[in-house]
Parts: sequence; structure tokens; C-alpha cells
Amino acid sequence: MRPDLATAARAMLLAVLGAAALFAVVKAGEMAEARVGERLASEARHRSEIYAQSLEGAIERFGYLPAAAALDLNVRSALVQPDDPRLIATVNTYLETLNRAAGASVLYLIDPSGMTIAASNWDTRETYVGVDFSYRPYFTEAMAGQAGRFYAIGTLTGVPGYFISAPVAIDGRIRGVVVTKVNLDPLEAVWQEAADRVLVTDPNGIVFLASDTRFKFHATRPIDAATAQELKKTRQYGRKTYPLLNLGTVETVGGVPLIAASDVAPHGRVIADDKPLVPYDWHLLLFADAAALELAGRTARVGMTLGFGVLGLIGLYWWQHLKRARESLAARAALEAAQRELEAKVEARTADLTAANGQLAGEIEERRRAEAELRAAQDELVQAAKMATLGQMAAGITHELNQPLTALRGLADNAGKLLEQGREEEAQANLGRITAMVDRLGKITGQLRAFARKSSSETLPVDVAAAVAESLAILAPRIRVAGIGVQTDLDAAAATVRFEPIRLSQVLVNLVGNALDAVKGRPSAWVGLSTRREGSRIVLSVEDNGPGLPEATLARIFDPFFTTKPAGEGLGLGLPISLAIAREFGATLTARARTGGGLAFDLVMEAAESADAAPPQPERLRHERTHHVC
Repeated sequence: MRPDLATAARAMLLAVLGAAALFAVVKAGEMAEARVGERLASEARHRSEIYAQSLEGAIERFGYLPAAAALDLNVRSALVQPDDPRLIATVNTYLETLNRAAGASVLYLIDPSGMTIAASNWDTRETYVGVDFSYRPYFTEAMAGQAGRFYAIGTLTGVPGYFISAPVAIDGRIRGVVVTKVNLDPLEAVWQEAADRVLVTDPNGIVFLASDTRFKFHATRPIDAATAQELKKTRQYGRKTYPLLNLGTVETVGGVPLIAASDVAPHGRVIADDKPLVPYDWHLLLFADAAALELAGRTARVGMTLGFGVLGLIGLYWWQHLKRARESLAARAALEAAQRELEAKVEARTADLTAANGQLAGEIEERRRAEAELRAAQDELVQAAKMATLGQMAAGITHELNQPLTALRGLADNAGKLLEQGREEEAQANLGRITAMVDRLGKITGQLRAFARKSSSETLPVDVAAAVAESLAILAPRIRVAGIGVQTDLDAAAATVRFEPIRLSQVLVNLVGNALDAVKGRPSAWVGLSTRREGSRIVLSVEDNGPGLPEATLARIFDPFFTTKPAGEGLGLGLPISLAIAREFGATLTARARTGGGLAFDLVMEAAESADAAPPQPERLRHERTHHVC
């Protein structure tokens, strides 16, 4: 081949290789950006869900309050006799007490004309009493017989909040409205501590909650004249204008849509997630930093470029080596030197890989330690829940111990006097009674000590009847004080299960304790425990005839920190811990609504079959006991 043709061929080959390398560099960057972008988008969606749940929880914990207050007889009477000052004073005190217990901002009663006739803040400078709220949508919705929901800025206080209303129906007519105001400022303050930028918009696209207060009461889309007039009529935000918020332009990087040049992130690009809050017709907008995506793309492109550079250097080296080999024998020595240098580099790389493997092994061991610490923390949480249960039973236990202690003091004094009088037979009888009472005290403290002791995770055959009896004995003081009937119906064919005795007792104490709370104060209150066998499984049910729960609440009953109890009476951890214990021993725990009212919890466990045990009897062993105040 002629020299000029050979040079042209080499130039063409280099051009093709250069184009291929450039294409590979670009694709590597796009693939890295797509991979990281998908992860960031998934994380953004997950965090949006968390923000949405926190907002819903902050609102719905007070959703029951207006409807509950509307059932009060004095509240209903005040709407019939609004001119009775003593009755109005009684309702003011009731609303103040109920609102303080619930933890809401304010609770107030409105007559059919829209005028507030009683309020929890009746004795403050910013009292709602005497204020006309007929222009508020939550009032008109409640007067139409529906529950009202509305977010607005207070016309008296200037403090924004979420208003929840309920109608007061008397003899088939709507005679008034009960309203509660929920302050969402604490939740907004928590959002301000997070790295994400979070906005919540109403149906008109107006931002009313934001992690950055600069964006509040800006509009994400133009406000038309009809909407502006409606906002003015309802005085929702107390503003005349709503500046338009620039949400930027969409750019696609590595197949992932990013928002750039927006008011939310003017100096960078972000990943946006729009989470519809369906129950409220709101939208939660989350903007997450996309710097990691851009860094991944740059890193991949630089790495690929360096890799091709190294390959190019290696190719050039070998080309020079062959050229020198053809020219003279002296090039052989240079080649051998280059080979030795290459081997040294390989050894260095091998050493680096060995060090990296060692570091990876250390990280694996650290992960194992972290998992062990997590398991230990879970065990501590279970133990803490048992201690909390014992704390709740403290008053009843004190009463249980004080009675025999007082009797012991009297019997001891009498025994001393009888011995002084030489009446030894009667003194001996008193000493026998003292011994029996000491045994009773020992049984009480022994039950508590066994319940409080840390338990193991070892699965053992557990007598269901004994576990039920132990749990009811622990709760006995509380059952007596409440005067609630507790009945048991245990099947002889469902006698033994695979579990751990103390853990099973803790689950039963939690379930029975919740049932006692549910029926507290109700006429003919009743709690029942029953067992039945279903194949190789045993179902232990705890039921009550309480008010029950709506389906939406029942679906979240096992969520950590979710509770239907008033503030200060529960952390929402008893049922999640019970569920975790059940799963640890291969059991299931589910909740269901009872036919006729109340709730039932079904604990489904593996039956423990003993090789030398007699076959179960077909007849049903029924234990029906009712615990009342002694």
C-alpha cells in the first residue's frame, strides 16, 4: 500500500474510533443520569407520601370533635333556648374543657343565622362569641346537612387554620353548627427543617402551606374573575391579589424530567412530584434537589473519557513497540522494561483490589452489627411497652395491695393483744389469716414480676387457658374499678399453641386493655375472649361491644403512632408492637368489625401438637367468668 493511502486509512480508522468513543461517553452519562434520576424520583414520591400522611394525620385527629360536641344535650338545648344565660355559660365551659382535652385551636357553636353563641375562647380578647360567620363555606355546608371542611385565615386573629364543621340536627331540622379550628403552623414548622421544598395548593392553585413562607398565597396558575370574586366573598385568605408563582420549564436529563429556572429553585434544577390529596381536593408539590443526578452524569462521562484515554495510550504504546521491534533489536529491551512496568501496575491494582475487598468485608460486618442493634432496639421497645402497661395499671395495683396490707396491720395488732391476754388459740387463727394474706400479696407481685421480665424469642408450647388467666389476673384491678364484664369461652381442642408465654401474655394484655378502653362508660359493657381450632391453626379472638371504628380508621389501626384515644392517653404503639410480636412467632393479628357493633381482634397461631398428648375431645370446654368490682 502506498504511504499516502496508508496514512488516509489510519486517519479514517482514528476518526471512526473517536466517534465511537464520543458516542460511548455520551451514552454512559445518560445511563448514569437515568439510573440516579429514577432513584431520586422514587425517593421523592416516597417522601411526598410521608408529607401527605403527616398533613392528613394533623387534620383528621380532630375530625371527630365537632360531631362529638354536637351530641351534647346542653349544646342542643342552647340552640333551642339561646337567650338562657346560664345555659350559654354551661356550653361555653363545656366547649372550653373539650377543646383543651382535644388540643385544637378553638371550638364554637353557631346558630342558624350564622352568629356564634358559644365558644371555647369565650373569655379571651379574641372571642368568637357574637361574630357572624354566615359567609364561610363550612357554615353553609353544615346547614345543608353535610360535614364542612375549609382552610382559611381567621378574620379575627389573622391566624390561618383548617375549619371542620358538623350540623346539629334536632327533630329532623338543622338547628345550628359546631365548628373546630385546627392550627397547622406546627406541621409547617417541621417541614421548614427538611431539605425538600414542599407546597400545598388548594383547588384554585393557591399555595396556602409551604416549607418556605415566601411562597405562601402565591398562585400556581392565573386566577380568573369568578374565582377572585368567590375568594373575596368567603374572605378565605383576606387578600386582593395572588402573585403568580413561576414553576419553571421542564428539561429532560437522562430520560428524567427536571424543572429549571423556577422561583422554587432559581439557581438549579429539581425533581418535582405532584401528590393529589384526594379527600381535600388539594395538591402537595415536592421539589427535590437533582444535584446528585448531574454529578452522576459528569462522573460517568469523565470516567468513560479517562478509560478511553487509557486504552488509547495502551494502543499507542503497542504501536510504538512494534515499530521499534521492526527497526532494531534494541527495541526488545525497551519492550521488556515496559512489560515489567505493566506488571508492577497490575500488582499495584491487585493490592488496591485487596484493600477494597477488606473494606467491603468491614462494611458487611458493620451492617450485621447494625441489624443486631436494630433487633435489640425492637426488644427494648417491646419491654418499654410492657412497662407502660404496668404504669397504667399502677393505681389498680396500689388498691389491690393496700387492702391486704391494712388487714395485715389490724390482724397483727389483734394477735399481739390476744397473746397478752393468753388467748393463744385465737391469736394462732389470726396468724393463719396473716399467712394467707401474705400468700395473696406474693401471688400479685409474682404476676407483675413475671409480666415485667424480659422474655426470649424461643418458641415453646404455651397453654392458652393459662395465658388468658395470667393476662386477666394482671388486668384484674383495672377490670374491678371499671366494673366491666369479661367472659371467656375456650375450646378444649385449641388448648396449646407455639409461642412464648410472656410475649403471648403481653399481646393479650394489649388487646384486652384496648377493649376495656373501648367500652368504658357504655351501658352493658362487655369484653369476651374465645378460641377455636381451624385445622393446624388456633384462633384466639378478643371482642368488645364498644362503638367500633369506621373502615378508614380500621385500615390504619396497626400504623405506628396512630391512635383514636384522646391526647395524652395513648401513643399508638400497643397494636403495632402486638402485630410485630405475632409475626415474630409466625402468627397473624387482624382487626374486624363485629356484627352488631364493636371490634374483634383475631390472633391466629400454630397449634402445638405433642406426640404423647391424648387426642382432643370433641366436646367444647366452656369457661364463662364475669369479673366485677369486689
